Amino acid sequence: MQYRKKLLKQVLVLFLPVYSIIDGAIGLAHDDLFHPDALVLFGVLVIGIISLINIIIFVNKLISLGWHNIPIYYKIMFVFHLILFIPSFMSWLSFFEIIPWNWNVIELIYYLVHR
Repeated sequence: MQYRKKLLKQVLVLFLPVYSIIDGAIGLAHDDLFHPDALVLFGVLVIGIISLINIIIFVNKLISLGWHNIPIYYKIMFVFHLILFIPSFMSWLSFFEIIPWNWNVIELIYYLVHR
């Protein structure tokens, strides 16, 4: 397990945003008045930033090393952060009001295809 320390760093970096998402979701379930939806949005947006940084690092490694010379750990983490980035990117688009908040994925795809 030569990548144990790197994996531990990834878990520690993602702990705060995931914690804020969970805490905000619990607050929403209990009808808390202290805006727990902002915690959920903050967590999703921060996860998007972290994922974007990791995707850029992977692309940099891909350019410098080539696909066959990249360790499997980086390939797995790339797919993981790409999966995390997609819903976060949609949240960023909604946050900046590029797309409306009440859109779902099917309406977004329809809008992008028929644009």
